[in-house]
Amino acid sequence: MNESALKAYSSQEKFLGLKGAALSITIYDVAAKAGVSISTVSRVLNNNPNVLEETRFKVLEVIKEMKFKPNPIARGLVVKQTNIIEVFFSWAGKQFNIQSDWYTKLLNGINEVVEEKQYGLLINTIAGVFAPQVVYRKVFQNAVDGVLMVSPYLEEKDVIQMMDHRIPIVLIGYRTDDPGIDFVDSDNIQAVGQVVDHLVKLGHKKIACISGPAEISRNAADRLLGFKQAMQKHGLPVPEEYIVEGNFLKEAGGEAMKKLLFLPGRPTAVFAANDLMALGAWDAVEEKGLSVGTDMALAGFDDIPEACTPPYSLTTIQQDYQLISKEATKVLIEKIHHSDDWKPRQVLIPTQLIVRQSSGSKK
Repeated sequence: MNESALKAYSSQEKFLGLKGAALSITIYDVAAKAGVSISTVSRVLNNNPNVLEETRFKVLEVIKEMKFKPNPIARGLVVKQTNIIEVFFSWAGKQFNIQSDWYTKLLNGINEVVEEKQYGLLINTIAGVFAPQVVYRKVFQNAVDGVLMVSPYLEEKDVIQMMDHRIPIVLIGYRTDDPGIDFVDSDNIQAVGQVVDHLVKLGHKKIACISGPAEISRNAADRLLGFKQAMQKHGLPVPEEYIVEGNFLKEAGGEAMKKLLFLPGRPTAVFAANDLMALGAWDAVEEKGLSVGTDMALAGFDDIPEACTPPYSLTTIQQDYQLISKEATKVLIEKIHHSDDWKPRQVLIPTQLIVRQSSGSKK
């Protein structure tokens, strides 16, 4: 640590220190009392072997006598090591329910690992869809050791560009084809295949899809791809009008279902790319005087609590959010500690099909 850095360290200690004599003492005070330079004190604190044993003993005695305790946050600001991880949440709407099952399970998984590894956690959020430069500025404005990015609403090229930043990043709920990027996500393509297989087994041949915003959400793109691939596997056509895009919000699901219900050859089953849109679609079916599960089969994705709260009983895909976030946090901390020889990790977590009333009986 050079002299200017040590001065910064000392001033940060004074700024960040708590009230009380012990925590107000700085590295300068220790150096003055021991009759050595602050560089020597720094070497003693860092167990540097290039210190005479007599000097090391004298400095350690002064540290003990003065009850000097280096502030880890202040030191981190100088050596660029804070022991803090940032989790960056983004979502499509302008408001966000922090009590949502998705948020809670993700955060619980992350928190479990950071507590075990003795890291702090900084929560950062952004609402709506923003230009890449706005997201970059928001993500990298904090002094942290690494970043967990949750489902960024960015094109893949913009996500890849973010990876060039010096701070280690791991994506949660976002998959990329680039082999150099670390991510942990659900296997979205395989999961939607499960849904289509289930509907086809029930006898449905006219199956539509309410997709998410595929251009700005990789999850939406993967779920749409999984739908098309599964339909092709079963030899079933997908008319252009059978795919209606929404924005992952409940209102969008309702509007999309209204369009599908007014088609001359309307579908008998609909897959929605998330549960909120599926529940909006459910309401639209009932407004039309039809019955979900009888007149129209319906399936979603996520298994949010509302999916099985009356009047809803939605067939859906259950993601293991807590396992996803735990694995991602472990990967990030390993990456922080082994950045020089790091080999990217790309993990897909299996999902489970939960069958309920909405998928109905055979058609």
